[in-house]
This record gives sequence, structure tokens and C-alpha cells, in this order.
Amino acid sequence: MDLARLAHKVTEETGIPVTPRDGERILAAVLASEDIWRIVELARIPILAVCAGLRALAAEGWLVWERGLIRLTPAGERACRELGLSPATELACPRCAGRGIETSLLDDLAARFSRIAAGRPEALQEFDQGYVTEETTIARIAFLLAHGDLAGKDLLVLGDDDLVSLAAALTGLPRRVAVLDADPRIPAFIADAARAEGLRIETYLHDLRQPLPGELQGRFDTFFCDPTESLRGFLVFAGRGISALRGPGGAGYLGLTHAEASLAKWKAIQEELLRWGAVLTELRDGFHRYANWPYVETMRSWPHLPVKRRPGPREPWYRSALLRIELVSEAAVDLGPVEGDIFEDDEAGTT
Repeated sequence: MDLARLAHKVTEETGIPVTPRDGERILAAVLASEDIWRIVELARIPILAVCAGLRALAAEGWLVWERGLIRLTPAGERACRELGLSPATELACPRCAGRGIETSLLDDLAARFSRIAAGRPEALQEFDQGYVTEETTIARIAFLLAHGDLAGKDLLVLGDDDLVSLAAALTGLPRRVAVLDADPRIPAFIADAARAEGLRIETYLHDLRQPLPGELQGRFDTFFCDPTESLRGFLVFAGRGISALRGPGGAGYLGLTHAEASLAKWKAIQEELLRWGAVLTELRDGFHRYANWPYVETMRSWPHLPVKRRPGPREPWYRSALLRIELVSEAAVDLGPVEGDIFEDDEAGTT
């Protein structure tokens, strides 16, 4: 199969912009693994595009799935050789897991945080939740600290099933920590944990489809959020965060995946951030690793998976990049109330 034809077929079927290079990514992932979740992770394109691409390759006779595994046929192996493809390879540093940040100085923090996080609420599909591993949360804190965005700063966390607000407050370094979440369990848990630990954290039950409370707008040095992955939803989270910053020099942290965001979506997001007065200063791909959530069989992508293995993925498979942005001019966010669904678009696969 010509990969340009494959890309056109997948784009027509899914509405997701797919290129011949994405077809190569799918094949390279299959060369590296027979496990569907690992293939999705390694392909680094939206999961629904991976599923459609695998089906198209199987129809061409390049792939088969047997006993829960995805394998290249002799024809598929020959095609990979002709294309000059090799298995997708990760060469992450074993010490920092490819994050490029040292966390050993925060071992005491990690131990305290782990004890608290053990009682956290479970992820709910209703709020498109899926929290990162505890190790990832500590790495986030190290990254904020290393970039001067934590010590002596006012920090706002927008949506916090990851409990970044608690980890940040446990360091004793921020001047102020505030957190908003639409799920009432989250601010309640954080408030209870803060009282037990003697921490000062302001908690707000707030739906980000509505503008920030007036007392939070323009009052922070740093914001952190891990947005929902639809384009509309991502920009709602990012826009609210930027509106909370005091002005030039204010920093924001966001997570963005490949599993639910094509490079076309990445481009649209970066263009809007620039329009709002922010520039991208750091991008650490694969920085965030997520604990497997309990609702995998009701995900939007589940019916599209060519191989369905129960009880689901054995190892964490969902990752996102860490993006740091900084305002270089006064924020130009013109974002009022937002109605309707902010969780789904053509590329969303986990809602």
C-alpha cells in the first residue's frame, strides 16, 4: 500500500490530519512491539488514527492479529524493508526517564507526597480524569523549582487530580497556592490533606467553562494545568491560566499528548498561545506518565481497537509532553463563558 493512499484513507475515515510520515510511525511501532498499547504509545499519533491505520494495513495484507497480538505478515515485513524502516526506538536516560531533570534532592518530599496521595479519589471519566504517576508529579515540582517558578511565587493549579498543589505546598517554597477543580471530590480531598499537614492551600470548586473568579484574575506568577485534549478544551484551560498571570514574565505549564492531538492541533494551539502573548520556552516530550485509569473499556477509542485485551493495559501507556510558556506581553485573552462539551473532538480517544 502506498503510504500517501493510507494517509488519505485514514484522514477521510477519522477526520484526523494524517501524513505518509504517520504511516511510517505506525509501521515502526509494529516493528518494535506486538502489544496494542505499546504500539499506540510508540506511534505518537492520535490513537483513533493508529486504529484506522492498523485496519487499513491489515486489509492490505501487511498485518494480522492473532491471540491478542498484532504482527506483520511476510508482505508487511517486505514493505518495511523496502521503505527502509527500523523499529521505533526510545533512548531515554535511565536515571531521569528522559525528563532531563534531577529529582533525588526531593526524596523526602516524594515520601510525604506518596503517603498523602494513597488516599486520593479515583479517576472519573465524567471529568476526563487520568492522573499522572507520583514520580511524575515530583518531577513537575523539580522542573518548576529549577525554572524559578516555585520559590516565592504565587501558584495556581487548574484541575488537580494529580495533586500538584499539595506537592508544591509540601515544599514550603511557594508564597501562595490555590487550586480549582470542577469535581467536588478534588478540592475537598486537597483541603482535608492540607489541614492534616498544616499547609495553606486555597481551594475552589469551579468549572473552567466559566471565567476565573475576579479575585484570581491577574494575581499569580505561575499556573499549572493538564488540560483536556480537545482543541476547544485545551484552549479553555490555557486561556484561563494565562488570564490568571500578573503580566510579562508570568509562566504557565501545560500537558499535551500525541495520543489525542495531531501535529495540526499542536500547530493551532501554538498559534493561539502566540496570539495571547505567550511563547513556548520549554518542551519535554514524554515527560508525563499516567497511571492506568479504570474506565479503559468505556473509552471512545475502545470499540476501534483491533485487539482488545482484558483487563486492559499492563503498563502505563499514556504520556504527554510538558510545555512551559511565558508571557512576553500583557495577556490578550478574549475568552468569555464557554457552553457545551469541551472534552471531545475528532482526535479525542479517552473520553
